[in-house]
Formats: sequence, C-alpha cells, structure tokens
Amino acid sequence: MMRSLLRNSFLGAACLSAVSFMASAQDASTETGLTGLKCNALTGTEQVLTENNETYLIFGEIHGTREAPRAFGEIICEAAKQGPIVVGIERPANLTRAMQTFVDSDGSDDARFNLLRGFFDGTDWGLSSQAFLDLFVRMQELKAHGADIRMIGFTSTRIVGEGSQTPYEKALAGELQRASARNPDARILVLVGNLHARLESYPELGDRPGFDPMAMHLPEGEVLSFNIAHTGGTAHMCGAEGCGPLPVDDKSRPYEDGLMLTDRDSRYNGIWNIGPITASPPVGKRY
Repeated sequence: MMRSLLRNSFLGAACLSAVSFMASAQDASTETGLTGLKCNALTGTEQVLTENNETYLIFGEIHGTREAPRAFGEIICEAAKQGPIVVGIERPANLTRAMQTFVDSDGSDDARFNLLRGFFDGTDWGLSSQAFLDLFVRMQELKAHGADIRMIGFTSTRIVGEGSQTPYEKALAGELQRASARNPDARILVLVGNLHARLESYPELGDRPGFDPMAMHLPEGEVLSFNIAHTGGTAHMCGAEGCGPLPVDDKSRPYEDGLMLTDRDSRYNGIWNIGPITASPPVGKRY
C-alpha cells in the first residue's frame, strides 16, 4: 500500500512538474514569439491592419528622410503579428536576393557588409540612405524573432522616355501581382514614392504627358494606399546647388499623427503622418 501511495505521489509530482514546465515553455514562447514582438508603430496601425483585409498596402513617401523608413519598419512589425508579409522596396528586382539574404541572416558584420555591397550604390538617392540600412536591420531583427518576411524589389528596367509613364507604372504593379501570386498567404506592404501610390491619374506637366500611377493597376478592391504627411523639416535631396539636407514644408494639416483612413483626399485611401522629418544621408559604396 505504502509503495503504491509513494508511486502515485511520485507520478503526480512528475505530472505537475511537466505541466509547470510546459506552461513555462509556453510563456517563454509567447515572450519571444510573434505575440511578443515589440513594435513602435504609428497610432492607429493595429486598428487599420485588423479592420481591413486588403492584400496590397501601399505607403507613399518622399525619399531621403530618417523617419519614413523607420515608421514603415514598425508597421511591418505590427503586420507580422497577423501573418506572412511580402515587403516591396522601390528597387530593381535583381536586388531581391541581396535584401532577402540579409533579412534571413544572423545580422553579423559580414552579412551587413554583403548587404552594403549588394544593395547600396553610394548615390544621393534617398533609397541608398542610412535610414534604409536601419530598415533592413530592423527587418532582420523581426525575422530572427519569428516574423515571416519575404522581400521583393519591383522596379522595372523599362525606359520611360518621352512618352507616357503608364507602361512603366503597369510594370511595377505587375511585379507586385506576381509576388502576390507566389505568396498567396501574404499581405504585400510596399514603400514607394508617393506619386506611384496615387489612385488617380497624374496630370500633364508641361510637355510631359499624364499617366496612371502604379496603384491604379493593382486589383480593384484589394488596395489601400496611404500618402505621407509630416510636420516639416529636412530631407536629403538634390537641387540646383547640389545634394544634401534641404528644407521641406509642413504637409500635416489637417491630420493628426498616425496611420488612418480618410476621404479628405480622393487620390489616396488614407495618410500616414510621421511628424517632424530629418534628412538621412547616403551610405555605402559598391567595391
């Protein structure tokens, strides 16, 4: 009898210990898994992502700021909690491998060096900036914590020339649609110049014909397009006197900070107001 009681007592203790261990493991998994991702997304991001199920979320920016890539990275963080995402960057498709290799890496100095060689071209264009390097570092961190992030460069080699830019814009949309077909379980989050994100035709400008932007060529009903808003500051741009930090006027009125849908501007479905902006310098050279 005593031996039986001792045996049952031992088994009970073992079961309690196993349950306790499993609970601890689950808690640890929660802390380090997707539900434990620490995001600093714009106000309203979680609500927009939860209440809307469109496939393509297009974020129109002005190139050359620190804040736009940073805010986009935190939106990616929030979206990754809900499922797989494809991240579209406004660079040629042949740079996709360099981007994905780094995001999948351990983030080491060697991995970062290879990214610098493979993606950044040392020009003054805003997509070759320190802010974009920081964005890739953020995505690598998110991937290391379990986020399902797949990269795509989607710009076309098609030359715009003197004719309409519409064929070029169609090609951009086509690359995104092919990425969606390859990843049917994923949302497509895209960071792009805000003209490409418009949902209305761009008018003629002098001798330059008007055109239908990229966002207009994506499947109807599957797109949410957001225009950037900010309270002014500087951006790294090129002007008549050269390239560097140039002043940019306040473009925030009448919006509050955050990500939101609004019908105040028919060219977009909403805005992402990132507050004050500062110029991000170019980084990296090809060797």
